[in-house]
Amino acid sequence: MFESERCNLCGDCLVKCQWMDVGLDKAVTWKKAMHAGEYSPALDQCITCYACNEICPQDANPYDLIAELQEKHCSLIPEESVAATEKQYIFSGELKNLPDAETIMTTCVFGKNEAALIQGELYDIPRVGGKPYFCWILFSHMGVESIQRKHAGEFVNRLAMTGAKEIVCFHDDCYAMLVKLAPDYGIEVPFKPVHLAEYLTDFLKKNKDRIKPLNFDVAYQRPCASRHTPEKEHFIDELFELTGVRRVERKYDRENALCCAGVKFLLGMGDSAPDQEKNVLDAKESGAKAMVYLCPMCRNTLSGSALKHNLPFIFIGDIARMAIGEIEVPV
Repeated sequence: MFESERCNLCGDCLVKCQWMDVGLDKAVTWKKAMHAGEYSPALDQCITCYACNEICPQDANPYDLIAELQEKHCSLIPEESVAATEKQYIFSGELKNLPDAETIMTTCVFGKNEAALIQGELYDIPRVGGKPYFCWILFSHMGVESIQRKHAGEFVNRLAMTGAKEIVCFHDDCYAMLVKLAPDYGIEVPFKPVHLAEYLTDFLKKNKDRIKPLNFDVAYQRPCASRHTPEKEHFIDELFELTGVRRVERKYDRENALCCAGVKFLLGMGDSAPDQEKNVLDAKESGAKAMVYLCPMCRNTLSGSALKHNLPFIFIGDIARMAIGEIEVPV
């Protein structure tokens, strides 16, 4: 939630935003208006990438204020489309065939349409997924954060019903909901959420003797949901080190990561292709031989540009599978 008492109106959240072109004086004026609950042009220019929460030097969570006001002043998506999308993900049935294990994986809604990414020995653990286990973060991208908040408790409760002590999150958004957003909403999470990168890293540490270093340079495509939990970034670095890939230093990485611009396209905020092109070219020109992604949505929006520049686009889990010889290395 927005911590108004922490905000000192420094303007960094807007000035350093990669999607807005605003100077310091104007940024402060816009911020003052938002503090008063008023409309600001920032509401229209924000593409909901969450970056300002990580940028803010005071940890005031300025995005949370923007999200609240986007819903109050301007619906980014027509109300009928929001209602239809919410209805699409609501589950009112009875949970069946719950796994009985201390550690399980939740695949969110990717179990079927991304089944190719969830193959092999690394994923040989009990899993849940589908509509009952949708994490709802999509709705903050649609300018209706209240729907995300409304369903957060049922998401946590359904996972808790499995009785698992640890739940591995295939999707970065699920991890963000469980570690950051649900607690912010006052929702207790009665199990340990485990990020996919942490899970993969632990697996590789236990199987070090099977690893054959991959020995190539990669650019990492950091998804927007990772802005909520930057403290887990070290697991990405550990995974790359264990598998023998080198994360190149480039402009659009870590705190300065450029989101895939898929949401910009979703919201009809102009042509996202130039943004995707400069992201991929930054990777290419930094010496990467491949781009590694965590979120399937990043692949859907960036893979075309990556293919154009002859950069394989590789799921982070597949890096681990390549290192233990399960699948071939494409570079």
